[in-house]
Amino acid sequence: MSQTRPSSIREIADKLGVSTATVSNALRGKGRVSSTLAAQIRREADMLGYVPDHTARALRTGKSNTVGLLVPNIGQPLFPAFAQAIERAAKQRGLAVLIGDSQSDPQQQDFEIRNMIARGVDALIVIPTRGTTIAPESVSVPVAVIDSAVTAGNIAASDHREGGRMIARHLIELGHDRLLVLAGPENSQVARERVEGMCEVFRPAGIEPALKYSDATFEAGGILGRELDLHRFTACAAAYDALAVGFAIAAQNRGFSIPADISLTGFDDLMWAQIVSPPLTTVRQDLESVANHALSFVVGESDTSRIFPTDLVVRQSTARPSALAKGGLHAE
Repeated sequence: MSQTRPSSIREIADKLGVSTATVSNALRGKGRVSSTLAAQIRREADMLGYVPDHTARALRTGKSNTVGLLVPNIGQPLFPAFAQAIERAAKQRGLAVLIGDSQSDPQQQDFEIRNMIARGVDALIVIPTRGTTIAPESVSVPVAVIDSAVTAGNIAASDHREGGRMIARHLIELGHDRLLVLAGPENSQVARERVEGMCEVFRPAGIEPALKYSDATFEAGGILGRELDLHRFTACAAAYDALAVGFAIAAQNRGFSIPADISLTGFDDLMWAQIVSPPLTTVRQDLESVANHALSFVVGESDTSRIFPTDLVVRQSTARPSALAKGGLHAE
């Protein structure tokens, strides 16, 4: 089956009786083209199915108009959401996005950075694999790191620590005083910020939470939900939604009711948090703002790092502890 050939700037110019330079300037928002003519040119380009020739433009300008996005593991549900936010922010600037997956491997991360630069990206946005740091001065294109406020070279991040504080305050206000924290990986700066934020609120209130470290996955949450003595706790705060959802299913399979027997919170507000039963109380990141700032930095619109506020989203997985749960009398 033959494919329709994309139209060219010359065809648009001939159709409207203007020069190719005028069409090019109008489509790029450059030069002195009246708003009326520019709108007419864009409409004609849309009708003709015009697609910019990025290869030719790259040869002329030395720029590919492509940004590389490197994530630690595209299979984890948070990172596709980040990728969508970056893609939307890039489209607003006329940029394309090339996505790489570090596969949670520091060596693969190094390879992907070199590979993207070899493919001609103009800039990089990197969410580092845990336990690693990115040295921007060692990379030949502008780099924006998205991680935590304490990560060296971080350019855009959510306020993970305050998110942890909000979770802790919420649980204390409900009356919980026997807390389990699913703390995620010990070598994750993001997990550490979240958990330390929780502990900053719990400990002054006389509460010493039980911290359990693991991978930040649904499967790890399930293992903890099956193996821990849940009678000891009135609430569980997970550093990631994936951990919380795995934990919830395992706990419910053992006969524990959420939130009647144990309240549960997550962090990230993934789609999973909204469809699990009961829907999960969690912390929402402003991914759009983080993505926009990272793009602004690598294209030279901003030269500062920023931390973005998070929001507590209260749903049905948290409630005041029942007398039975508070007394630790639930039996399987």
